[in-house]
Amino acid sequence: MPVVTHPVPAHFSVLFITLGTSFSTCSFADEPRQLPDITVEGESVAGPEVYPIDLRQTPVTTPDTAALLERAPGANVNRNGPLTGLAQYRGMYGDRVNVQVNGTYISSGGPNGMDPALSYIPRSQLQSLEVIRGIAPVSSGVESIGGTIIATSRSSSFNSDETLKPGVDLTLGGATVDSSHIFGGLATAANRNHRLHAYGSEEKGSNIEIPDGKIRPSRHERRNYGAGYGFRSGDQEISFDIRRNRTDETGTPSLPMDIIFIDTDMYEASYTGKAGSYDLNGKLYYSDVDHEMSNYTLRDVASPAAQRLNQAESDTLGYRFDAGFRLGPGTLLLGSDGHFDSHDATVVNPANPAFNVEAFNDVERDAFGLFAEWTGDLAADWNLQVGARYNRIESSSGSVSHFMAGMNPAIATLQNRFNSADRDNNQDNIDLVAKLNYTLSSQLSLISEAGIKRRAPSYQELYLWVPLQATNGLADGHNYVGDINLDSETAYEVGLGLDWRSNRFYAAPRLFYRYVDDYIQGTPSTDPVVIMVSTANGDPNPLQFSNVDAKLYGIDMDWGVGFDRNWRLDGVVSYVRGERDDINDDLYRIAPLNGNAMLSYTQSHWWAGIEGVGYAKQNKVSDTNSEEKSDSYALMNLRGGFSLMRDLSVKLGIENALDKNYQPHLSGINRVANSDVAVGEHVPGAGRNYYATLEYRYR
Repeated sequence: MPVVTHPVPAHFSVLFITLGTSFSTCSFADEPRQLPDITVEGESVAGPEVYPIDLRQTPVTTPDTAALLERAPGANVNRNGPLTGLAQYRGMYGDRVNVQVNGTYISSGGPNGMDPALSYIPRSQLQSLEVIRGIAPVSSGVESIGGTIIATSRSSSFNSDETLKPGVDLTLGGATVDSSHIFGGLATAANRNHRLHAYGSEEKGSNIEIPDGKIRPSRHERRNYGAGYGFRSGDQEISFDIRRNRTDETGTPSLPMDIIFIDTDMYEASYTGKAGSYDLNGKLYYSDVDHEMSNYTLRDVASPAAQRLNQAESDTLGYRFDAGFRLGPGTLLLGSDGHFDSHDATVVNPANPAFNVEAFNDVERDAFGLFAEWTGDLAADWNLQVGARYNRIESSSGSVSHFMAGMNPAIATLQNRFNSADRDNNQDNIDLVAKLNYTLSSQLSLISEAGIKRRAPSYQELYLWVPLQATNGLADGHNYVGDINLDSETAYEVGLGLDWRSNRFYAAPRLFYRYVDDYIQGTPSTDPVVIMVSTANGDPNPLQFSNVDAKLYGIDMDWGVGFDRNWRLDGVVSYVRGERDDINDDLYRIAPLNGNAMLSYTQSHWWAGIEGVGYAKQNKVSDTNSEEKSDSYALMNLRGGFSLMRDLSVKLGIENALDKNYQPHLSGINRVANSDVAVGEHVPGAGRNYYATLEYRYR
């Protein structure tokens, strides 16, 4: 798909960005696809290059919104289950990638990342999904060492009339590979001063079929609904939104437990306006998560004594305020943002009331920052963005307990050692970013960038005191322990790219190199007490989170050609290599060379496309993490759509049309015995899938 380089205003705020990529609100056939135009109306500035994923080509029946990232250059997804996709960008994933949902930071409710941020915005409610290419601006979030991804949900919008006008969006769909269905709806009413909306969706699917059987457990069930109101008077606007997400029994075969439920409430209040020559933005938000996971509800265990239930709670209070104003030949943006998280997780055995392990107790992680970012024209063809940010991250933990501490000296040693330690970890971090764009001609631009980004350790990396697999979704099968004294990661990154766009062709390659000092990675534990406890817990080779050195480098590109008004070919290719720099080893769970391309034909009321997806083998794997190699594969997908009338459209297709048996490298290793997939094998991709959706849009 073609990239759109947006003219982002210098007072860009990621919390309020809603770019003109609302492709999902209309039929693909309503508007023939054109090559992107690099002509910018008004002031030309070097703001972040935002890559919008074309939602018109993606099936609404896709349960995991994160799967759509495979369509963006440099992006991918680590799959641990049908709703548990962790965003990956240029080899970094998990907490390292700054994922914003409607401008808010969402902290996962449990210690194994079963509810990453994108799981809170179902595909049927998605208005836009965008990736900031390259180094994320300092204004994009508190910690963005691995890049920034922006997801925006469908909502109401003001119009120019006094009369309150209604609107309705309805989506109904189904897929065969998991016998799933989805229903989503949005109702709106708006005039020039008021806007209201209510929305909801329900999704449910069974275990995913593969050519040789089924992946068990891979069922999913989720309900998401909410409402909002906005008021506008002149240049001032305020809005309020409330959302509730309920995920019920859902499989995560790459993790030691499955989701029993995730119950989440989210509240947002936003302001945008002007005060004289200042552009002002503000947001307050709060989320509360109750989460239970178990190893016996959706999978078998050897005996009741092996049953485990993890009861977790998390809440987040966050904010952002910024002001933009003219300064010299550009605009200066000043702001502050932050989020304050708390976490608790207790492991019990329902068959043994005495069994109680406080994995995390009264954990607090407070992150807040100040930033300044200037964007403007240095000369006619030179555009510059420079930014600086200061972050303060304060982490702490309460004391912990283990029911076996009175009977097991090794466990008692770990418990007492942790409880007697200074459990505060405070980090002061500075981020610096510079982006320079030079227009060589009307068809060719040069993009260069450099930055220093930092990330403080996560609470799992600090406070996992007893060997467990509560590792925020790493899913390598090892038990881990944390290190209270970890330092922040520091990434030094440079990038260079070209944008070449003619009337028929476009190509936008990007080269990057990132060196990470104090990269946080599991290394073999040498503590005999940890090894003793871990061996009794099934892993004689536990790892401890440690600071090491690493480097990541590669190239990604989007490209395309328009043959005529009806025929086009568009594609994406991505390659990243991740290596330890202190020893001879590769980084864990890095996407291999991959790409996709679609040949599409468009008429006024219908479209059709044939898509190829290919992944090379991955033999550059981490010995430290006991990572398995994976084979290459190629898939063919058939997609299409047509308009029944102006407001009613149908989308349908066949994914994996040849019913290929394949194993994505990033899908993780199966840990479930009662499955048609052997324990220790890569979880395979879905078999042949027929899908169809009916979409009604009334405005």
